[in-house]
Amino acid sequence: MVQKEPPAPPFPPEQGPCPQEPSPPVPAIEPLKVLVVEDHPDNREMIAFMVKEMGYKVYTAATGKEALALLNECLPDIILLDVMMPEMDGFEFCSIVGADPNLHDLHIIITSAKGTLEDKVKGLELGAADYLIKPFSLIELKARIGVGERIVRYQKVLKEQQALLVQIAREDKLTGLRNRRDFEERAQEECLRAHRYQRSLSLLVGDIDYFKRVNDQYGHPRGDTVLREVGQTLLQHCRTNDLIARCGGDEFAILLPETQMEEALKMAERLCAAVGELTFTHQTDSFHVTMSFGVTCLASHQRLHLPELMDEADRALYKAKHKGRNRVERFVTEPSSSEPRADSSKA
Repeated sequence: MVQKEPPAPPFPPEQGPCPQEPSPPVPAIEPLKVLVVEDHPDNREMIAFMVKEMGYKVYTAATGKEALALLNECLPDIILLDVMMPEMDGFEFCSIVGADPNLHDLHIIITSAKGTLEDKVKGLELGAADYLIKPFSLIELKARIGVGERIVRYQKVLKEQQALLVQIAREDKLTGLRNRRDFEERAQEECLRAHRYQRSLSLLVGDIDYFKRVNDQYGHPRGDTVLREVGQTLLQHCRTNDLIARCGGDEFAILLPETQMEEALKMAERLCAAVGELTFTHQTDSFHVTMSFGVTCLASHQRLHLPELMDEADRALYKAKHKGRNRVERFVTEPSSSEPRADSSKA
């Protein structure tokens, strides 16, 4: 008889298994919040215990009105909702929740002994996501909540991705300021609001003087650093309700609500001074940059659209460049002439 050799071990005895790199820690997943709405105290306690054992954070309510009050406090992800309750039944609760756009993402699972087709359809039409007939088993409850969890977590990821896409679409990637598209949308709204309520607002348009020389002499990466630090400097010296944007290249725009011309000029001068104090380094060299601004104002009695204001500020900025840079110019229209002129204020 031929004897078979014993199977070889998975690793040579003298070597043993190869040491493995420690796995990176997996971030803990925040447990979902489940609200149990049940008027019968024993059923409420039993369901809450089962759901808590599944690893969820559990809240309870004895009536529909009590559950509505809890929505503002804990904002649950999943609701296990009884139908037959005093004061407010589950169908009325679904109707009220469905009318609130902030609560559309709630995953409602109706739990009821009423299992007719009519009741099921009514609950689903009122916004419930699932219908569980009493009595139910722990296995079925766990499966239904598990389906709800997958849906809720997918919705959360989707909303985060949508918010990120909105941010990307409206933010200048280099500086973190608003981009031109977002600025124009918001600024036009401010122009309409200023006209409606007879308020003043001002617009500053500025760019970095001789910025091309920075790129040519120190390279584009250093030029990007200049743009970022200038953008953050403008942001730090403006008010929280001002709109600051990088419009492209080295051009920035700032909309100042509730601001008249003289205040806007002072603001532009402060921004010029703040930018001029920045120090940049490249290898062993250090250098400074300056900015020029054009300023225009929408008086409370005027009705101008944003493109007209931008044109006025651009023309004032052109005057600042023409008169030597590192300065602020205001847009002024002579009553007797359609040609603008500009008054200067040295930054």
